[in-house]
Amino acid sequence: MTKAGTGLHGRETLIRDAEVRPALRAFLRQTHTTYRDTRVIEEVGLCRGQARIDFLAVSSVLHGYEIKSSRDRLTRLASQAATYSRVLDRVTLVVSPRHIEGALELIPKWWGVILIRGNADAVSLEPIRPSTENPDQDPRALVELLWRDEALELLTARNAQAGVRSKRRPEIWDRVCEVLDVAEIGSAVRVRLRSRTEPSMPA
Repeated sequence: MTKAGTGLHGRETLIRDAEVRPALRAFLRQTHTTYRDTRVIEEVGLCRGQARIDFLAVSSVLHGYEIKSSRDRLTRLASQAATYSRVLDRVTLVVSPRHIEGALELIPKWWGVILIRGNADAVSLEPIRPSTENPDQDPRALVELLWRDEALELLTARNAQAGVRSKRRPEIWDRVCEVLDVAEIGSAVRVRLRSRTEPSMPA
């Protein structure tokens, strides 16, 4: 397999996002084989559509993967990083060597980093920094991953649904945050995301 260059600054074959996705799907299948209940979902909206993470692996944590190929730009990465970091337990940036230096200035140190190598016909992924746990998750942003009925179920289980059963989602989400802590909300979100019936990662 032809490498993209001799180092981070070597000559690089331009690779599109669509050409990285099959390699990332295969990487995630291999990485998460020990977690039998893992579900991988593509294009997940966060913070009511403020940003969409390319891949979300849902197991005992919410681990997002964002692709920045050599044909992408970094213009949105700072705002994406702020949104992802409010919601997800872990995040890994899958990035082209041409963008690595600029990207490292825009993402938190707890994010993982995977380098995109190869060419359009043979993409490989090279992990260079593992992710660690998000130190500052926002429970209000996290709870927005729950559907209205799912959030009401949580409140009903705590006998805390009075006064909000007929309210809109924001009021219900606010009540959930009053009743449950961030760990409880995170656990509920992971269970609901794994149990939903929408298609997950394509074969």
